[in-house]
Amino acid sequence: MSKIFFITGTGTDVGKSFYLQKLIKYYKKNNIKFNAIKPVISGFDINDHENDSSLILKSLNLNINIENLNKISPWRFKEPVSPNIACKLENQEINFDDIVEFCQNSIKYAKNNNQNLLIEGAGGIMTPINDQFTYLDLMKSLKIPVILVTLSYLGTISHTLSAIKCLEDEDIEINRIILNHYNRKFDNEGNFINLKQFSTINIEEIF
Repeated sequence: MSKIFFITGTGTDVGKSFYLQKLIKYYKKNNIKFNAIKPVISGFDINDHENDSSLILKSLNLNINIENLNKISPWRFKEPVSPNIACKLENQEINFDDIVEFCQNSIKYAKNNNQNLLIEGAGGIMTPINDQFTYLDLMKSLKIPVILVTLSYLGTISHTLSAIKCLEDEDIEINRIILNHYNRKFDNEGNFINLKQFSTINIEEIF
């Protein structure tokens, strides 16, 4: 049976891609069929093979070219800002319904082919996709469980609990919370214990 998740974060640079790559390694190690997409990416440079979309293509054993990028990240923008701003800087528009349809088609394909599917957002829960819709709206539309990634730093307890409330208020299922310790410079060892005290959702730590 397919397992399909939307990977979101409490903000940008909290380690969504870092965690996605860990999941992919687990799938590969256990011979689990999977696919991964990141519909919208800003700060994209096709010559940078370490950007999120290129790393996904590498994990899928696909060449980094326009044809394959269109399969996983049709909306690509140069400037590293929120999608609603990035598209305006390039005199483009993002149609929210098109993104929903793209994700739904990927979900349908995964279910029909017994694949696990990972859909990675950009930025955080309330990052604007365009001037009308945020990633919260996209998660509501897709009706799939989310994995919430947060970085361990001073302030993450409030940020994470606020994100949980935001998702729960919209009846969005939170499969798990990932407390990311990959940036040890800002690490706060008490975050895991405190989050466990204030939430019943399964919390995992990664390093």
